[in-house]
Amino acid sequence: FDYWTETNAKAEVPPFVDSVLPVVEAKRAELVGNDFAIGDHMRILPTPGHTPGHLAFTFGRGKDDAVFAGDLMHSPIQTLYPELSPKFDVDPAQAAKTRRSFLERYCDTDTLCCPAHFPSPSVGKIR
Repeated sequence: FDYWTETNAKAEVPPFVDSVLPVVEAKRAELVGNDFAIGDHMRILPTPGHTPGHLAFTFGRGKDDAVFAGDLMHSPIQTLYPELSPKFDVDPAQAAKTRRSFLERYCDTDTLCCPAHFPSPSVGKIR
């Protein structure tokens, strides 16, 4: 939140201005840490590199049945070449390391991976 607040002070970042600030200003936001969970059904998975504080969300009772990866990967080609970084990665080396770790963590598991930017259908399992 601090990073985006500082960035927004320099130049307006439309998604932050139209989607985050109104919620914060309405006092409807709760800032949480990387250890945040809702029971044993939803957990935060830190995925640093794209932006400071970037994270994914895992869902499942005590295990990762599904993971919503956010901006971790922008193209399916990054599953083969996780070192390829879009211009939006703030720390390309860390982002590549995080992508590789994510792929290794979920490869050959039953976890349904849900990246935000892949073309439809954009969910599947990593093999």
